[in-house]
Amino acid sequence: MGSNAPTGPQPPYPLHPSVKDKLDPTYRDFYNKHIFDKQQVHLQPVSASRTSGILIPGGGPKLPVGKTEDFLLQRKETAGPDVPIRVFTPEGEKPSDGWPVMVYYHGGGWVLGNIETENTVCTNLCKRASCVVISVDYRLAPENPYPAAVNDSLEALLWLRSTGFTQLALNPQKVAIGGSSAGGNLAAIMCHKALASPSLVPSFSVQLLIVPVTDNTASTATTLSWKENEFSPALPAEKMLWYRRHYLPDEKSWGEPEASPLLYEGGWESQPRALVVVGELDVLRSEGEAYAEKLRKGGVEVDLKVMKGMPHPFLAMDGVLQQGRDTITYMVEALKRAFA
Repeated sequence: MGSNAPTGPQPPYPLHPSVKDKLDPTYRDFYNKHIFDKQQVHLQPVSASRTSGILIPGGGPKLPVGKTEDFLLQRKETAGPDVPIRVFTPEGEKPSDGWPVMVYYHGGGWVLGNIETENTVCTNLCKRASCVVISVDYRLAPENPYPAAVNDSLEALLWLRSTGFTQLALNPQKVAIGGSSAGGNLAAIMCHKALASPSLVPSFSVQLLIVPVTDNTASTATTLSWKENEFSPALPAEKMLWYRRHYLPDEKSWGEPEASPLLYEGGWESQPRALVVVGELDVLRSEGEAYAEKLRKGGVEVDLKVMKGMPHPFLAMDGVLQQGRDTITYMVEALKRAFA
């Protein structure tokens, strides 16, 4: 990956005039105090971004759970190394019919993030929704481009169906799936893949898609939120394309449904109910809204939330932003409803 020397403009990075006055004041103040003078991810080598510490500042604390265990899953259908997962189990006695379970995929543009990245979200879901949470540590690009992350995501579900339900004392009738950003992309794809392999992959009670990437063909020329929020902080259009090109180096694959789940042609009427949360000032807003609309047209129950004044990373900033805390609460409530 070469040296860790920056490859583009240097900090500081003041908020762009096109978005500055639209941002929630709490986010704007935090950005100006803690973020604007930090090197931006897409303007330095990947290796530097992976070793620079916290992916997104402003996160809240992890909550205590009963136990946290890491496992390595042997593959069943695809090639590659064992797939690491982290399993969060609630405190207390398991229900007589087994724990409900949530499979979670972290964000980071398929390039950044790891098993540690979204432990705050995972422990909140585990403790507050009284369910086991399985976080999947899928392989990252550019070393492992598409479809490595899709394959790893699927392998976790194959293990869950064949082994995990029994090993972890889970209830196979109460299974949820979800993720944020790139992880929301993977979760949406897994819901479609479950339709194709019902004997191998669990069926899901609910899908939680937080600021999901659903259309890797989107651009400032074709998509409203890309044009409106081209220079939004945290995920400007240029940075999203940086992620995309690392993960999908072959442009011909950008429109494949397993890269862009919005472009699946069928199966919408058989999807699980959904919570979709998007940021008003996120380049990804329009494709999240379009995904929710496709689900609705298929007859699926959808709860779409648009978080006002928010750029992309509000979920991971729950220590600072009420919108981040609210989003976790929406996720907890969706799980409780699905598992009731």
